[in-house]
Amino acid sequence: LQLLLRALREHSRQAANTELRQMWVYLPLLGQLAEHPGITVNELARASCMPKSQVSVLVARFASLGIVRKEADERDSRLVHVSITPEGRRQARQWHATTLRALLQTLQPLADDQRNVIVEGLRTLLSALQPNAPSPSGVHASVPELREPRARLSAAC
Repeated sequence: LQLLLRALREHSRQAANTELRQMWVYLPLLGQLAEHPGITVNELARASCMPKSQVSVLVARFASLGIVRKEADERDSRLVHVSITPEGRRQARQWHATTLRALLQTLQPLADDQRNVIVEGLRTLLSALQPNAPSPSGVHASVPELREPRARLSAAC
């Protein structure tokens, strides 16, 4: 699995599309923000397994782009709550679509039976990771994101 993730990261780095190269940073953060509106920067850093300083810089950058909204905590001004904006949701959908197109282009040269083996393998992996999840249908079915409840945001990286 680590080899696969490394290969996917390398593939995205080589892509001509700048958005695709940045995908590995943006989507996990935006996914957490969509799942947990009002999450603090500290919680977001823990949930994304990134240093707080890096998350703070990205949140500031996202806020300047209108992708997220930052709000100071009413009781503790040191805490900043972050939520994704409608523009951030639109960007996340666009970045997801870009990634999906790149993956489909990568799989295009393969024979149908090879693509089917990959899809079935991914379904099997998803089923093992989410035993109660419904099974997606169709060769190009969307794979739902793996999400953790807020109580598990501090899970070890």
